[in-house]
Amino acid sequence: MYQRRRVRILIGVLLFVSLVIVTLDVRGGDGNVLERLRGTVTTVLTPIQDGVATVVRPVGEGLSGIGDLFRLRSENAELRERVERLEERRRAVSDLERENQEFRDLLAIRERTDLETVTGRVVALAPSSFEWTITIDIGANDGVERDMPVINGDGLVGRVIQVTPSASRVLLAIDPSFFATARSGATGEIGSIGGRGGEPMVLQPIDPAARIGAGDEIVTSSYAGGVFPGGIPIGVVSDPGDPSARLTRTISVLPYVDFTRLHHVLVVLSAPVEPVPPLEGTADIPFVPPPLDPTLEPDDLEEDPAEDAEQPDGEPGETPGEDGTG
Repeated sequence: MYQRRRVRILIGVLLFVSLVIVTLDVRGGDGNVLERLRGTVTTVLTPIQDGVATVVRPVGEGLSGIGDLFRLRSENAELRERVERLEERRRAVSDLERENQEFRDLLAIRERTDLETVTGRVVALAPSSFEWTITIDIGANDGVERDMPVINGDGLVGRVIQVTPSASRVLLAIDPSFFATARSGATGEIGSIGGRGGEPMVLQPIDPAARIGAGDEIVTSSYAGGVFPGGIPIGVVSDPGDPSARLTRTISVLPYVDFTRLHHVLVVLSAPVEPVPPLEGTADIPFVPPPLDPTLEPDDLEEDPAEDAEQPDGEPGETPGEDGTG
């Protein structure tokens, strides 16, 4: 009770003093005591205020900088997350563009070759490093059969070597056990082409002196009973070999297909070549090749008409004796 009373008295005194000071300040003019006192206090306290401000300002700026640092870290994390989302979207768009172009290439080669095909997706690579094969997700249920050709938008991929109801295994054209009949797109020279793994493919023309040069395109060649339809691109000649070779000429061919980036392929379902029926009346006549001596030159194979002429009193080709008898 007593303390409440003291507080009331103190508040009243302070209010009274405040009113007195305000009244004197308003009525006193510029030269009154309060004005002089105010100037003295300002002169004394200004250096102290500046010193305190000099000391306190870095602390305030530091506290403000800490707040800005947390804000910048939050913004940085948000920007990083946005960049990651944009990067993922860019990769997805790039993959879709690549896949779209791949399907366009498949459609283009199917229309260009006018073949009946079915599209398959590569689901596995070779089970070991000793063979060059892939596994695709189509099989017998899709009409795939053994030895059917496999192509993509760049050209020849290989042939089917194993078929299950829903999957197939494909022997790639670069496998050392792969062989196909091929020809030069420029000259039509025919030969046999095979794979060498990671090395360029090897073309061996039937004629070692065949006109095949660097940069010539090599395509498949069809024949009755063959596996591959004609005209499928295989690769381009990188080394034409030695055309003066007498027995075997080895030509290096760089394949068009990138076998490390196979994603979608086409299996050719249509028969590559229809067999030609025999001429009427010749079906039972066997073909007997004439005996030729491989050591003879072409000039030695010409027939001598004098030897074929009939000789008197003897069989054709016989020389009569001195008495005119055979």
